[in-house]
Amino acid sequence: MAGITNNALPEKSTQERIRMSIILIIGVGFLFSILIIRLFFIQILQGEENFAQASDNQVVQETIKASRGIIYDRNGIILAQNRPSYSVGIIPILVPKKYNIVENLLKIKDRNGAALFDSVELVLTISKAKRRSTSQLAILQEDISFDFVSVVSEHSSQLPGIVIETSMRRDYPVGRSCFHVVGYLGGIDPSQVDTLQFMGYEKNDFIGKAGIEKQYENFLHGQDGSHYIERNAFGRRLRVAENYPSKEPIQGEDVYLTIDANMQKIAYESFEDTMKGAAVAIDPRTGEVLCIVSVPSVDPNIFSLDSKFREKQWKKIVNDPMKPLNNRAVVGTYPPGSTFKPVSALAAVDSSRLDPNARFPKSCTGAFKIGNRVAKCWNHNGHGSLNLYDAIKVSCNVFFYQVGLKVGDKVINHYVDILGMGKKTGIDLPAESNGYKSGEAAYNERFRNRNWRWSDGLVLDLAIGQQQIFTPLQLAVMVGAIGNGKERYKPYLLKEVVYANSEIVFQREISEEVYSLASIKPKSIEIVKKGMNNVVEEGGGTGRRARVEGIPVGGKSGTAQNPLGGDHALFVAIAPMDNPAIAVAVVVENVGGGGSRYAAPIVGNILNYYFDNTEEGQRIAEEYRKQKRRIN
Repeated sequence: MAGITNNALPEKSTQERIRMSIILIIGVGFLFSILIIRLFFIQILQGEENFAQASDNQVVQETIKASRGIIYDRNGIILAQNRPSYSVGIIPILVPKKYNIVENLLKIKDRNGAALFDSVELVLTISKAKRRSTSQLAILQEDISFDFVSVVSEHSSQLPGIVIETSMRRDYPVGRSCFHVVGYLGGIDPSQVDTLQFMGYEKNDFIGKAGIEKQYENFLHGQDGSHYIERNAFGRRLRVAENYPSKEPIQGEDVYLTIDANMQKIAYESFEDTMKGAAVAIDPRTGEVLCIVSVPSVDPNIFSLDSKFREKQWKKIVNDPMKPLNNRAVVGTYPPGSTFKPVSALAAVDSSRLDPNARFPKSCTGAFKIGNRVAKCWNHNGHGSLNLYDAIKVSCNVFFYQVGLKVGDKVINHYVDILGMGKKTGIDLPAESNGYKSGEAAYNERFRNRNWRWSDGLVLDLAIGQQQIFTPLQLAVMVGAIGNGKERYKPYLLKEVVYANSEIVFQREISEEVYSLASIKPKSIEIVKKGMNNVVEEGGGTGRRARVEGIPVGGKSGTAQNPLGGDHALFVAIAPMDNPAIAVAVVVENVGGGGSRYAAPIVGNILNYYFDNTEEGQRIAEEYRKQKRRIN
C-alpha cells in the first residue's frame, strides 16, 4: 500500500505543474496580445495623429504684439512712438532636471568682465517661475542692450530653456513738456485682468495710464496676432510652424492732436525751475487746444525703463512734495483773482446795472468799508474816481466791490455759467476738476456743516475773484468766449485718427459742442474787450509784458490769495482783439502774487511764438502789417 501511494504522488504533481504552466503561458500570451494590439493601435491605426501630437510638444503658440499707434502734434511732430526692446527669459520646463541653469547664467560676463546677472535676484526669479508655471516664459532681465543679447546668444548651447524675446516699448521724444497731455503706459492692474482679457489683452501687457495714452487707448492699442513656432530642446526659436493657424496683428491707429509741440516747449521753458503752475492756450474760434502745460513735470520715458529702475523713479515721483504728476491745467483749482473782473464787468453792463462811463459815488481811497469790515484795494494809496474802462485797466478792487454790491451774486453767476466756469469743460482727458463758483446757494451748501451762512459782504470777494476756484483751462475757455463774443466751444485735443495705411478714420476741425452767447449783447462784449485792451496796450495797464508787436492784445492780470502759502499770480489774454485766434491763461503758484510780473511774461512768450512761428499766426500778423501800411 505504501508503494502504490508513493508512485501516485509524483504523477499528480507532474500533472499539476503542466496545468499551471499552461495557465501561465495562456496568461502571458494574453497580456502580450493586449500589448501587441495596443502598439498596433497606437503606431499603425493612430500613428499619424500621435506623431502630430509628439511634434506639438516642440510647437508653441506665440503672440505677435500689435504695434501701438503713434501720437503726433498738429504739425506731425512725434510725441509718442515705439522702440524695439529685448528681454531674456526662461521657460522652466525646457531646462533638464538636475541641470544647474543658475550656475551657468552666473558664469556669463559682459565685454568688461562683469557678471550680467545678480545671483540673489536670479535665484528668486527662477524659483518663482517654477512655482508659478513651468511652461510659461518668465522674464529674467528686461529692456537689455544688444550687447547683452549678443553675449547670451554666444552661450546658448549651455543655456537650455533660456530665450531672447523682442518687444516694443514706448518712447517719448519731446519728454517733459508734453507729459501731462500725452500721458504714459503702465502694467495692467490685477483687478482689471479678467475684464481686459476679454478685450484681447494679456496680463503682462502695458496699457494707457494717463493723458491721451489712456483717453484713446481703444485707438492706440491695436489687435494682437498669433502664430505657432517650433523650438528646439534649448528653447530656441527654429521657425514658424507650417500648417498651423495664424493671425496677423493689426497695428494701432495713429493719433494727431491739436497741440503745437514747439509752443508746449516755449510755455514749459518759460516757467523758472522752481515754479509751479500751468499754461493753457486755445483757439476760441474752434475749441482746439493749442498748448496745455503743467509744471513741474515728469519725463515719461522713465515708465519704459526696466521695472527695477521704474519702481525707484516712481517712488521718487510719488513722494515729491512738488506733486509733478498733477495736471494743474485741468485738475488744479485756483481763485481767479482779478482775472475774474471782466466777468463781473460783463454782468454789470449787460444786465444794464452799470453804465461803463459812470463813476461810483465812492471813489477809491485804498479801502472800502461795509458794516464792520474794511475791504482793501491792492493800491493802498487809492485809484481815485474811475469809470469801468479804467477800473479794468488798473484793476481797482474798490470799484469792483461796488460792482458786486450793485449786481449781486446771482446775476454774476448767471454769466459764469454762460462762460463755462465752475464746471467741467468736457475736454478729452481722463481727469478734470469741476471748480466752484460760490454764491449764496453754493456757499450755504458747502459750509452747511460749519453753520456758515452767506452774507452781503461776501459778494465783494466774489466780484474780485476771491470766493470761487477755477481751473486754468476754465479761465482760458472764459477769456476765449469773451474774445469770440458769439460762441463758446468745448475744448478738445483729438484732431485726427489715421490707420497705418494713411486712411483717415476720424477728423475734426471744430468742436462738436458749441454754446451760444446770443443772450449777451454784442455791445457789452465790446465794452469789456476795450477795457482788457487797455490793460495791455495803454500806459498804466497791468499787462504790458504780454504785448506783441503789431498785434492788439487784450488781457487781465490777477493775484489770488492763498491761505496755505504765497499768493498765486495769474494772467489771461486774447489776440488779436477784433477777432481773437488765440486765448491764453497762465497760473503761477505761490510766488507772492504779481500776475503782471510772473504770469504776463509767460503769456507774452506764448503769443509771440504763435504770431511769429505758426502758419495761422503769421498769416494774421501779415494782415495787420498790410493794414498798417495802408493807413500810413
